[in-house]
Amino acid sequence: MAFRITNEWIIDLPDDFESRVEDEKLIFWKTGITVIIAAFSLPEDTGKLELLNQIQQKLPQDALEKLVSTKGEIVGLGYTQIQKLNGDNKRLSLTTFTASDTSCLQTAFYLDHPDDLAWAKGVWENLVYHPDSENGTQTKV
Repeated sequence: MAFRITNEWIIDLPDDFESRVEDEKLIFWKTGITVIIAAFSLPEDTGKLELLNQIQQKLPQDALEKLVSTKGEIVGLGYTQIQKLNGDNKRLSLTTFTASDTSCLQTAFYLDHPDDLAWAKGVWENLVYHPDSENGTQTKV
């Protein structure tokens, strides 16, 4: 099901996700998977490539995999990491940043099962960006 995050951004998630808004973030969850999304405007005088370069310099040293995507008007950067929970519990995370000329979408996927990583990457790659809803233009990550 397609969920509108902002006027510009849409994410497609299965119907079985619950959702809520908390601290200006959109949170989707179901057993084994949590997706947290924050949208923000690009800082004044900062282009999308400059923003992603700044983010890339701050990526954690323990990132397992780094991902880059460029499609049409948008660019993306992501990384995977093992998150330590209480005790010996761990989960895999995929954190992504997808930027247009005016905004950036930060999406974090928290996965109890590493086999869900391909699904999370697919959701990220299929984010829909449409800067002008009147002309119907859509670009996927």
